[in-house]
Amino acid sequence: MRKIIKNLFVIGALLVGAGSAYAYDYGVELKWNTDDITQVLKTMPEQRASFKKLVDNGKIKDMFVENSLVGGQKTQLLKFVMEAESEQSVRDQLASLPLYQQNLVRINHIQLLGSKWLDNTPQANNFGLTFIWKSGVEPLEIDRVLGIDLQRVIALNQVGTVTSSYINTQNLENGVVRPTYLVAVLAKDAAHALEMSKQFEAVTMGYADVQVEPLGHKLDMSKL
Repeated sequence: MRKIIKNLFVIGALLVGAGSAYAYDYGVELKWNTDDITQVLKTMPEQRASFKKLVDNGKIKDMFVENSLVGGQKTQLLKFVMEAESEQSVRDQLASLPLYQQNLVRINHIQLLGSKWLDNTPQANNFGLTFIWKSGVEPLEIDRVLGIDLQRVIALNQVGTVTSSYINTQNLENGVVRPTYLVAVLAKDAAHALEMSKQFEAVTMGYADVQVEPLGHKLDMSKL
């Protein structure tokens, strides 16, 4: 447990101290900006080729696909995790892609995730669980809980329940900084994902709030 906590704090120190020169991982949620499915389908081959260059260059860490509608027609839309130095850098890199240049899609949300530290790629429904520390929890108690929960994340990753995990940092009271984490889990629906979060000590002790976000089906990027 001590080794896990030590490694976690090394990651946390890097996130806090490296400044803008350090590349972080950002979750990106897109939204269609058109009802013209014909134009979307026409542009998609060029979009795939350009996006694959980002994958090949190691800029894309995770990809999830979910069903969506364009002009009443069924299609698919990506959510992905991208490495960049800042949120603006994410926007700048995506601005050159065909779907963005033609104003067919827009960025709906960007979330700083931190640094990826675990991975698994089953093709099933994934939901993101973001753990946020509540106020009033003693830092030493947070450290104890982190040690327990990170072992649980590793165990769940080994059996395939957790498909990805990211480490970030959170500023607490009195300038205290502690690691926090986001995990992608396999679940039937959002309610099931929220129920799964109760396996974590931070939740059962009432120390953390949990945000649930549907991610879709995780793609195996090695097969693109």
